[in-house]
Amino acid sequence: ALPGFRLEAECVPAGAVGGDWYDYIPLADGRVAIVLADVSGKGMPAALLMSAVRGMVRSLAPLGSRPGEVLARVNQILLDDVPTGRYVTMIYAVLDPTWRTLTFASAGHPWPLLCHGTDVRPLHTDAGMPLGLLPCEFTEHTVKFCHDFRLLFYTDGISEELNREDQEFGRDRLTEFVATHDCSVSRLMEAIKEFRGNCAQKDDATVILLR
Repeated sequence: ALPGFRLEAECVPAGAVGGDWYDYIPLADGRVAIVLADVSGKGMPAALLMSAVRGMVRSLAPLGSRPGEVLARVNQILLDDVPTGRYVTMIYAVLDPTWRTLTFASAGHPWPLLCHGTDVRPLHTDAGMPLGLLPCEFTEHTVKFCHDFRLLFYTDGISEELNREDQEFGRDRLTEFVATHDCSVSRLMEAIKEFRGNCAQKDDATVILLR
């Protein structure tokens, strides 16, 4: 519960367990960290690594570190102690409800989509490789919210969902979704299910909607 804001999310693994993870972490001064991550691959190996990454992030977040610092520290721990050959994409964002700002950094994750009124734009980042590959710096960006906004975080299992013609759901459809005032996570997941039809889900799919 955040005064003036609404958060909703859904995570649908492709199998019994998955490698996607989202979280809301309370911070000092009423702020909250919003985290969305995706381990390469799926199934039990991805789930085990994601569990370890979750522990790292939750231990680092309350220390007051900025988003870029949190990603850099998690990346270094993975390089030093968890040489699995897998990598993790992640968005780490800090929402300040008082100032209506969001400061975020990305580690190779799909760009969030921000809608102010009916204008939708991706939140680009300048730097940040997936975690666990190489030493890297992570650029931070801050956005100021108007009073009629929607912000969509998603994993590539959402945008890259395929139908029977091997067409991707794609960012254009996500953009159209975010532009509608009555959008919701449940409606998006239903739209993706209808788009997929009888095809099997091939990847974990997770989405967070902040408004």
